[in-house]
Amino acid sequence: MREATRDHATALQRQYQARALADRLRSGPADKRRQGLTNVRSCYGSHSIPTCRDLFMHNVFSALLLLALIAGIVPPGAAAYSGAYVSMGIAAIGLVALGRPDRAVLHHPMALAILGAIVLLGATIPFVYRGEADLMAPVFVLPMLTAIGLGMIGKRAGYVPGPVLFALICLIAVSIALAGGAYEAFVLQMGRVGLGNNPIHYGSLAAMVGGLSVIGVVATTSPWRYIFVIGPILGVAATALSGSRGPLAGALAMAGIAMLYLLIGGWRDRVLRFSILGALLAGAVVLLVVMSEGSDRVSGLLNAMDIFRFTGGSDDIRAALFASALHALKSSPVFGLGFGQLMDTARALYPDFAQVHQLENLHADWANFAAMAGGIGLFAWLLLLLAPLTLLLDETARADQPIALGALILVTGQATLGVSNAMFGVVPQTMLYAVALGYLFARARRLSDRAATR
Repeated sequence: MREATRDHATALQRQYQARALADRLRSGPADKRRQGLTNVRSCYGSHSIPTCRDLFMHNVFSALLLLALIAGIVPPGAAAYSGAYVSMGIAAIGLVALGRPDRAVLHHPMALAILGAIVLLGATIPFVYRGEADLMAPVFVLPMLTAIGLGMIGKRAGYVPGPVLFALICLIAVSIALAGGAYEAFVLQMGRVGLGNNPIHYGSLAAMVGGLSVIGVVATTSPWRYIFVIGPILGVAATALSGSRGPLAGALAMAGIAMLYLLIGGWRDRVLRFSILGALLAGAVVLLVVMSEGSDRVSGLLNAMDIFRFTGGSDDIRAALFASALHALKSSPVFGLGFGQLMDTARALYPDFAQVHQLENLHADWANFAAMAGGIGLFAWLLLLLAPLTLLLDETARADQPIALGALILVTGQATLGVSNAMFGVVPQTMLYAVALGYLFARARRLSDRAATR
């Protein structure tokens, strides 16, 4: 964090020096003015000398980027909706204000993946259209444009938060979520916690921020970096309190990927090995405590495959939803049935399942995309999932461990959580994914610019 602050201060100092020199030179003789401005540009960069307005806007964009990160990551439970709208609004400002001057960003592989998914979903509308509801197919994933908007803002910002600060924000977020969940579970004696939100959504958000916080381990050489190892374990604890198997599986998957990455890259670091071992033991203790409190859903994680088959239990609702998604895909394998008919197949196949009739979607990303837009929809889903990995196509970004680890965690978490939960839509889960991706994109662009000027 100190390194990031120092870089920011140095950049601002150079900008102010360039501005001061340029002002003095403009008041001198014409020949010296031309030669002097040329020298200033060669010393302080090939771009035009920053004006006071430029410096002010750099600070404005820096503040907006930081606010978007905090709003999109920190609020837990029901408060996450308010934070998501704030982040979305800030990204919209970036898209509108910077879309034209920074239109080159649309050629980046990550932007192409997101835009391609939106276009593909929109292209299926003429083939499935039955009413206005079908027009919602591309709108379903429009929040992903937040990643592009934040990338644009980061390009113009005087300061892009360093990965240590980003990881700290995530660690604070998962700590708040766990503290609130523990209060509901052990003080209010609630069976499944959610902080005013659906327990599944609460667990998904906690799992993702917990997994992302581990970026701090590879972001600095400070001895304090080992504290970030506990982030994924806090995510596991929060999901266990939610009693949601899908988020718990996602949290475990992200923790596993993170620990494996850290061990491969830092096996010679003795302190890191013991930190990981301690974190894993703490996670095992948490799961044992929650299971001992009578959480049948958590202890039944090994029977999670029941959601894909009919067993006569409560999981039959999920089995019905997923079976209807496969039926819809078979009936229209290319274009699907349309957003407006997302639940029609489930209601027609299982008229006796009253709860199915009350649901708005199939409660899994793959199922929603398959029923909504068929094979094209599944391809669009894959584009959205793989968008973080496209950042690693750039050599500079690939060499940056925070970006590499962050991309792996994002893909692992979003894919695993999406197996049994709707992670894409106008929901906080999507915004968290988009905000984190937008941050990694902004950092990748900043590192690429630095490499180009060396």
